[in-house]
Amino acid sequence: MANCRRADDAEALPRMVSDKKTVIKGEKGRDWFWLFGVLWWFLKMVVFTLLFSMEFVLRSLLVSDEKTAITGGDGVELWPRKLATAKFLLDDMKLIKRAVPDTTINDVLLGMVSSGLSRYLDHRTPNVLHEGLRITGVAMVNIRPQPGLQDLSKLMKSNTKARWGNKFGVILIPVYYHKGGNDPLEYLKRAKAMVDKKKHSLEAYFSYKIGDLVMSLLGPKYACMLNYKLLCNTTFTLSNVAGPLEEISLAGNPLSSIKVNTSSLPQVLCNNLSLIVI
Repeated sequence: MANCRRADDAEALPRMVSDKKTVIKGEKGRDWFWLFGVLWWFLKMVVFTLLFSMEFVLRSLLVSDEKTAITGGDGVELWPRKLATAKFLLDDMKLIKRAVPDTTINDVLLGMVSSGLSRYLDHRTPNVLHEGLRITGVAMVNIRPQPGLQDLSKLMKSNTKARWGNKFGVILIPVYYHKGGNDPLEYLKRAKAMVDKKKHSLEAYFSYKIGDLVMSLLGPKYACMLNYKLLCNTTFTLSNVAGPLEEISLAGNPLSSIKVNTSSLPQVLCNNLSLIVI
């Protein structure tokens, strides 16, 4: 995206969708209620962070998903790959989003993935898998304090606080197999409940610090081994990239869409969800 420019201004960088941050506000005359709310919010954050961090460590070292038709593992990264694409109208996703209060487009996308995996496994291996089988995914979370594109001129300064390269943590995304006949909106409700808990934790920051610590103390070889083991113990990768807010061009050529793919992972399934907002 740093090499792209706005279609209506050849010198301007595209504007990216910024992350929304939760702000806790107090109400006048309700100081005790506000204090209780802050304490309850903090307690939930600590509990969710501890639970998800322990789960992350176990998944990275010992625990793995049960075997299914989409299970990967050591050596799967050498298999031939098939690339398939599908388009969904944003208006349709907004319609689904309005069916369940306080949901987001990301919740809808995750609900679609969860429903699709259940239907696929039900088709490939009917009456084999048990109800509620867990299928764990891996998702990357940007933890930069400044989301969006970085100003190259600021990165070149010696005293800048901006950092080169990616800065992201990893969170585990569990979805569950359910046989056909269920209400499709139930997948969305379960996805929303799970994502809300993930947002309330510091799992992404914990995973980033673990990877950074292993890299610093043991070197890149063991850091790669840790990442590889985590991918072998999970089933799929989920990547969601928000697009620019306006039409863009590359080297003077207008772009209608950008499709991103991931390769060389020991997983059978990689979901790359690109949301283009124009």
